[in-house]
Amino acid sequence: MADDYFGAILVNVSSMELSIVNLKTGTQVERVKSTVAIGENIYNHEEIDFETVADAVEALRGFLQVIKDDGVTNYRIWGSQALSTAPNAEFIRDQLFVRTGLHIEWLSLGEESFVRNEAIALHLDNYVDLVQDHAAIIGLNSGSTTLSFFGNGSLVASHNMKLGPIRIKEVLQNLRATAPNPVDVLDDYINSKVDDFYRFLPHDLRTSSNQVILIGAAPINNYFIPNDKISHTLSRKQFTKFTNEVAGASNQYLMERLHLTEENVELVLPEVLLIQKLLTVVHADKLHLVNLNVLDGLTTNQAIEAGYHKYHFENQILAAADDLAHRYRVEPHHMALVRKFSLHLFDQLRTLHHLTARDRLLLQVAAIVHDIGGFIDTHEHYLHSDYVLKQSEMLGLSAEETQIIAAVSRYHSTRTPAEDLAHFRLLDPEKRLTVAKLSAILRLADALDDAHQQTIQRISVSVRTNKVIITVFSDDELSLIRWAFNYKAQFFTDVFGLQPVLKQRRLHK
Repeated sequence: MADDYFGAILVNVSSMELSIVNLKTGTQVERVKSTVAIGENIYNHEEIDFETVADAVEALRGFLQVIKDDGVTNYRIWGSQALSTAPNAEFIRDQLFVRTGLHIEWLSLGEESFVRNEAIALHLDNYVDLVQDHAAIIGLNSGSTTLSFFGNGSLVASHNMKLGPIRIKEVLQNLRATAPNPVDVLDDYINSKVDDFYRFLPHDLRTSSNQVILIGAAPINNYFIPNDKISHTLSRKQFTKFTNEVAGASNQYLMERLHLTEENVELVLPEVLLIQKLLTVVHADKLHLVNLNVLDGLTTNQAIEAGYHKYHFENQILAAADDLAHRYRVEPHHMALVRKFSLHLFDQLRTLHHLTARDRLLLQVAAIVHDIGGFIDTHEHYLHSDYVLKQSEMLGLSAEETQIIAAVSRYHSTRTPAEDLAHFRLLDPEKRLTVAKLSAILRLADALDDAHQQTIQRISVSVRTNKVIITVFSDDELSLIRWAFNYKAQFFTDVFGLQPVLKQRRLHK
């Protein structure tokens, strides 16, 4: 096959799946699924069963044969975020690599949400109309649920909740053995978890009515969505009727009614009760079921990266970062100016840093969120920023990229890697230089508004033989900024070998 064809393999908690697509046309030429479940018990804090590795190896070898038969040479394999949390996940990944030659790339929850958003935007016909007003894309993962809120055609917030169908299914299995009314107790359990999560969302998100686009509800999709379609719309009343029918039904009835296998019938009740609660809290009157999943998102993302789509979705990453900063009450005017100066410095210093466009995006995110630790305590806020960011699932960013942003935020203020070697050496050696360069740039940008008073309107940058001249335009007294700049500039010199020099030009002489 031509180079336009790409094979994507996704190893999930409950299944493994291969998709081969023509990136240029978006046509899917192969879709193969294996029901090998190597991680269904991880939510009980159990390790992946080594006995399932042999089954997974056989399934992957079968996928590789399909890829070979189709003449595809460009392919990758990913593992879900849920699977990566298993205590022995790295051992399993290594065993699969040794026996198949396939190296699994772990996804983050933020990446899973992002690529699914991309797939919906490019493949759902009425997407533009749905997100013009208020819409929520709700994605069901095995052990978590993601909510992306849209308004006026743009993403405004993205949040992750540690509650998903397989996690709920395990709770239900326990309740059936211990509770006289397991469905009622499960419903209360779901309600309490969702309410506890939802109360931390901004007030405007909690009170707005939303169109809901739902992805990841495979058993329900298989019943409602016709084979030749990717979506189906239900009214809230129709879904409530379906919920009532499912809640009182036996597994045998559901298998016959919904054409389900014994393997996935146990997911129906957890999914339905969770969806019903989510529809309530987002004030939805319609539900748009969409038969797209993370695998579709990965192939869509690959087509975008290959240049077959003119649309790029980095603005969603930045909007999610803005939402995170707002959640932690970052001062918006300081943040905006540091963001502006950081990007200007990055662009004017390309001959020094040789960083990539993706690094520029990471710098921009770091400029947005670097001060979130101040919500906990302004004293050593950079350490708190590091901790909070490491615990955050940032939309569109890998776990490694989130670690980079956390480290850059850690070193944007007074601390430097040289003073923090034990912590700095925990980073991947290949990423230490990236962190150092981005930190050095962010430190200068932050120093230019050290007083948080926006006294500098704009800057210009000139690279000389052994100096970087940064001219700032301001009519104000800049004593504090000069002191902060000179202090923070030393790290820039250590990294780039050039001395930053601050010059002031008056706007009104």
